[in-house]
Amino acid sequence: MQKFAGFGKKIRRALALALASAGLFALCACGQAADDYFIEFSLSDAVYVDGTPLSSRERDALEGEIASLLRAVEDEVSADREGSDVSRVNAAAAGESVAVGEYTQAMLRLAASLYGQTGGAFSPALYPLSDLWGFTPRFEGQYSVPREEPSAAALEEALALSSFESCSFAEGSVVKQTDGAGLDLGGIAKGYMCDVAAAYIREKYAGHEVSCTVTVMSGSVLLGQKQDDETGLGYTASVDNPRSAVTSGAGAGQALFLAGLSDVAVSTSADNYRFYVYEGKIYPHIIDPSDGKPADNGVISVTVLVPLDVPYAAAAADAYSTAGFCMPLTDALAFYERLAEEQGVAAVVITRDFRYYVIGNCSVYGRTEFDGMIGSEGYFSEEVFARAAVADASDDVPPDARETEYIAAMADRQAR
Repeated sequence: MQKFAGFGKKIRRALALALASAGLFALCACGQAADDYFIEFSLSDAVYVDGTPLSSRERDALEGEIASLLRAVEDEVSADREGSDVSRVNAAAAGESVAVGEYTQAMLRLAASLYGQTGGAFSPALYPLSDLWGFTPRFEGQYSVPREEPSAAALEEALALSSFESCSFAEGSVVKQTDGAGLDLGGIAKGYMCDVAAAYIREKYAGHEVSCTVTVMSGSVLLGQKQDDETGLGYTASVDNPRSAVTSGAGAGQALFLAGLSDVAVSTSADNYRFYVYEGKIYPHIIDPSDGKPADNGVISVTVLVPLDVPYAAAAADAYSTAGFCMPLTDALAFYERLAEEQGVAAVVITRDFRYYVIGNCSVYGRTEFDGMIGSEGYFSEEVFARAAVADASDDVPPDARETEYIAAMADRQAR
């Protein structure tokens, strides 16, 4: 996840602002309990219209309107909600036509486009494989339990059921061609919800300049230019450190910093969310469609930035960050370079040898470098990841000693 803030002269104050501005809450409008909904949404504390902040009352009203809208989206597309479109599609028999709502239709059209753009590295049809590996909602609370790999026969069967071509889409309906096939739109859901929220704000204040941030889970949209920008750095994002468990000192949770952001969607995918360790290997929840196994290309975190002039920028960022886990490293970097040329996309890829690669027009700073930029030298005691040249990347990514230490620490934690 990335956190956004305007960083002041004191790093402790800066990090406090970052955490406050990225504080997440579950959707609980209209009397729903907080745990009734999975999606976590936040709107920045200050929303500026034509340079003037909305009153607290106006801002809170806007937040409630967006929360209700996102709840409606989740009701349609969540694989975990009984009666949702996706749940009904997954339970349907082959050949059965299932009526779906406008949000599901829109997401399926987007998913089809992104599936093509990524060469299939992003796929919304991997539910059978996710279930086989124990990462679907029915395994909630057990995601981190160490377990053996599925048998080759079981993997082959699930892989055959996880073809996007097994579903056909007509206006307002979905038909599966194969019993047991299933959809999971979670790979673009948080991004799509960010897009929906941003579109709602822009429509509500049409003709006006709006500046604010919208965050759904690990996806965000930054609208306009940052207001009251004391440092001149614009919107600034801290990329979470996926190896914070073996990083000592202050600010262990921050890996890198991105500055000068505006009118952009940002999404991060990482292997430290929903994973388990078995026999010295990390099994993340991100499934590689090419072989049906948890992704294992040496990548541990991908952050993608997509300009808002790209249609459905946040959904695209969501899919692009997932896709980078499901390609050989050099192919992933080449994919982001192509997107940089075609769409102005930028990406930051962190690998298990504790290096990171930057693609596109993006100002990325290490911890101690950023520390000095905001006038608080000494807060960060060390860098965690070293910048590497894209030209030097290799598909063979040996683990750094700290990676081995991290895996051992996670194995010990999960065994307790």
